[in-house]
Amino acid sequence: MSTQGTAAVDGSGRAPAVPSESPDPAPDPAREADPTLGDVMTGEVVTVPVDARLPTALHLMATAGVRHLPVVNRGWCEGLLLEIDLVGRTARAGHPEAALLTAGDLQRPAAQLPPTARVSDAAQLMVRSGSDAVLVTDGGRILGMVTATDLLRLIARRRG
Repeated sequence: MSTQGTAAVDGSGRAPAVPSESPDPAPDPAREADPTLGDVMTGEVVTVPVDARLPTALHLMATAGVRHLPVVNRGWCEGLLLEIDLVGRTARAGHPEAALLTAGDLQRPAAQLPPTARVSDAAQLMVRSGSDAVLVTDGGRILGMVTATDLLRLIARRRG
């Protein structure tokens, strides 16, 4: 199992606080209405190697409590493995054949946007791609993920 997220300078797994020399700017209503993906993404992303067998991917999803696994090869994202794809393939293939499948066999193209993209951009990309998750990337490096569930929670909080 590997995880990727924002790099921590102090090795604690958290980015160190940077003191601000000026007071926080006034809230920007447009930014609050449509925040950036960097503001709302889940930063701790569990990934699966491209050559991992199906039982390994299933185990990762179950133990990490996630429904999406970016498929990586030598540190680069090659696609996205969705829970529904694993469930569908397992039901069709039966256990003996399914055990021979790899994450690379089942992956689909990963919808990706930079951290500066807006939540509305992610929602539109989800609709176009047919995926309920968007990877937040910078130069091919996975920074985080935003799912449809994340977007629904954001909408619910706003309408509170």
